[in-house]
Amino acid sequence: MSLSHPIIFNSGIYVGTICRWNPTTGDTSHPMAIYSRKEIYVGRDPRRCQYAVEDPFVSNKHLWIYTVIFDQENPGEVAPLVYAQDISMNGTLWNGYRMGNGRSSFLLSDGDILRLSDTVYLKYNSEDHSQAKCFTARQAVEMRAFANDYIVTRQKLGSGSYGQVFMAFKRNTGQQFACKIVDLLAVKRKLERLKEAKILDKPVKQVFREKVELYLREATILQRLQHPNIIGLERVIKSDSTIYMFQDLVTAGDLFSYIQYKGGNLPDIEAAVIVRQVVIALEFLHDQNVVHRDLKPDNILMTSRADGCRVVLTDFGCATLIDTDSARMSSMVGTMEFCAPEVAKVGEGGGYTKAADLWSLGALTAVLLTGESPFDDMRWGCITNEGKVTGLMTLKARLKRNKVGERAQDFVLRLLEHIVAKRMDVKEALQHAWFTNPSHSADFEALYKRSIRDGRHARRAPSRHELFHLISTTDPTAVKLMVLNRKYSRRKQVAFTTGITALSPRDLTRKKKPVQ
Repeated sequence: MSLSHPIIFNSGIYVGTICRWNPTTGDTSHPMAIYSRKEIYVGRDPRRCQYAVEDPFVSNKHLWIYTVIFDQENPGEVAPLVYAQDISMNGTLWNGYRMGNGRSSFLLSDGDILRLSDTVYLKYNSEDHSQAKCFTARQAVEMRAFANDYIVTRQKLGSGSYGQVFMAFKRNTGQQFACKIVDLLAVKRKLERLKEAKILDKPVKQVFREKVELYLREATILQRLQHPNIIGLERVIKSDSTIYMFQDLVTAGDLFSYIQYKGGNLPDIEAAVIVRQVVIALEFLHDQNVVHRDLKPDNILMTSRADGCRVVLTDFGCATLIDTDSARMSSMVGTMEFCAPEVAKVGEGGGYTKAADLWSLGALTAVLLTGESPFDDMRWGCITNEGKVTGLMTLKARLKRNKVGERAQDFVLRLLEHIVAKRMDVKEALQHAWFTNPSHSADFEALYKRSIRDGRHARRAPSRHELFHLISTTDPTAVKLMVLNRKYSRRKQVAFTTGITALSPRDLTRKKKPVQ
């Protein structure tokens, strides 16, 4: 944060500047500071726009600029993300690409140019300039091999132990994506250190191969899922040293940041609209015999800050495919705060079923309604009967203190049920009175249909081409690349049960890490 732009408590933190830009000389003028809590409208009408421009081809309200901070309490964990959305009649260009009226917002990077008309250009300058060294020399070579299709920018969205997440875009359309870059060489180096320290018993090659398979499992699962409430997979490119996973870029932050934006918790109706979409996504997953196993606010993305927006379930790094509806799993994965008791007790034998996702849904819903974790002791249900009683009393008190309605309370309590046979399954959850009561059910369904009408989630029709094919590069230092397209494969899908969390924009920065 610049010393010349301190925190302004009503406006948030300084995140960047927009200014007029002369395409002939490169000169700039009329700068305006952007603060994280202040939205900026750009247009011809000075009464409705904070940044007014005089040009007959610029709309009265032409452009909307806003900022997303993933964690308001720790804004330094991930740099603020500044977005621009075209709301004009005549259109706007982002670095020469048409944004499209009403389309998804575009993430802005330092130096981006927005063309509003033939004579009006804006330049964005970011306060965060930590984009210097992002990629290894090998990755730079690999990126040249697919640069005709995708450009990976230096705009970082997150980072983790083995890799980072950057904004990327499609070269021919400008469509933006989140690109997870997993550094396989870093994985191998860590395994070798563990072997030298005699912490690793198995051969390094064997463990490395298993880990690569686990990283690719997320792509294998996502490739078969096409749903408006599930993150879309565009492409995965793999070399011997790196995995590049291109997924939809969802532009309004995650549910965690949305709760903070809304003041800490949500009213019953607003929460119900969001939770119902998550249940619809879970129903689709479970019908496909996919278990998510890491459901939490961090892994629910918001397509807009508007009430009733479409939400998207993401991060399938812990997900797995099961053979039958009642199949049991035995890997302890997920995030402890949202883990079902039977998952936390998996070491005692017995395993768990897809019902574990429903417990996580209950914990997530409790957070939405109260702004607090359901229980003081994250493992309260796994220890003693006394702990179960105490935890249940604490939860009920928090729900009442926040004036949560009876239907919403019943929904939460029927999901946070220790006896799995008594816990609601996903079909029962979707038919719960919180969603189906006559006073709201029609409105909920109409709102849902509107939320998915934007078409941004649409997938291409499945192809009969092979899922995997090879492309080679002419650079002798580059290895062959294996490309996983969003296409149909007749190859048998492999189910893995050992859990590992792949990198994602949110999980890379959360304080509570998934259990490995």
